[in-house]
Amino acid sequence: MNITATNLNLFVAFDALIAHGSVSLAAQHVGVTQSAMSNSLRNLRGVLGDPLFLRTSRGIVPTPRARELAGPIREAMRLLARALGPVAFEPAASTRTFTLLASDYVEFVLLPRLVGELGNRAPGVRLRVLPWGLQQVPEQLARGDADLMLGFYDRVPAHHREQLLFEERYACIVRKGHPVVRKRLTLSAYAALGHIMVSQSAEATSGIDRALAAVGRSREVRLRVSHFLNVPPLVASTDLVAALSRRVAEPFARMLPLQVFEPPLRLRPGRIGMVWHDSLHDDPAQRWLRATVAELSARL
Repeated sequence: MNITATNLNLFVAFDALIAHGSVSLAAQHVGVTQSAMSNSLRNLRGVLGDPLFLRTSRGIVPTPRARELAGPIREAMRLLARALGPVAFEPAASTRTFTLLASDYVEFVLLPRLVGELGNRAPGVRLRVLPWGLQQVPEQLARGDADLMLGFYDRVPAHHREQLLFEERYACIVRKGHPVVRKRLTLSAYAALGHIMVSQSAEATSGIDRALAAVGRSREVRLRVSHFLNVPPLVASTDLVAALSRRVAEPFARMLPLQVFEPPLRLRPGRIGMVWHDSLHDDPAQRWLRATVAELSARL
């Protein structure tokens, strides 16, 4: 394929078709007529030698070849836009939308501060926050579908960067009037109670399980939930116990009939950070966003 003989606007059309799954919606996004978008699709099929999109009752579905091309084309467009875009980023004048991936814990602890800061310093900037509860780096960063991931994570894959934001200590909570736990939560009582665990997997273990095993104990997880913010109301209405972030436990204990205790065993602090893709590292707007998040996190 000779790139010098190819209309680069075809790749703008391709990216819009991938994003919207509809010829009409892609045309609206790009600002052309539906017939012009259909013509771009015909030209793309000729250039790339593949049907690219198949029509279904729910719109158009990308072929394997189109899915293979989606990431590289999106990244190439972002690099070109960055190269041709303004050198500086003016927060007060910007109307840019940033897409973040974050757990409900991060939304609860950090998002109100970030929204308030944007209202003061960048009133035209918008945020799009998508849920992400897994402790792994999402593929959306490499695909260019998100700007930043905020939360817990383990390994950072190649071509990504990271920055530690803050650490989180754990607290244990039970309901007030618990039949076993009075004014003190002992290790024996903690291990014997039924537990609530935040997990995206039915088989996952956690640092709590490893800490218990280190002192010759184990626990029975009677309930697994996907979101941190579900835990306090569940504990308040049951005889279960939970260990969760102190920045979540303490505010909920002021609203619900909960008792908050120091964990009766040594738990390593949770590490909350942000991860982004190499392709966004030097973008002025992205650098400003990351600096703002880091500044707010330092205040925590």
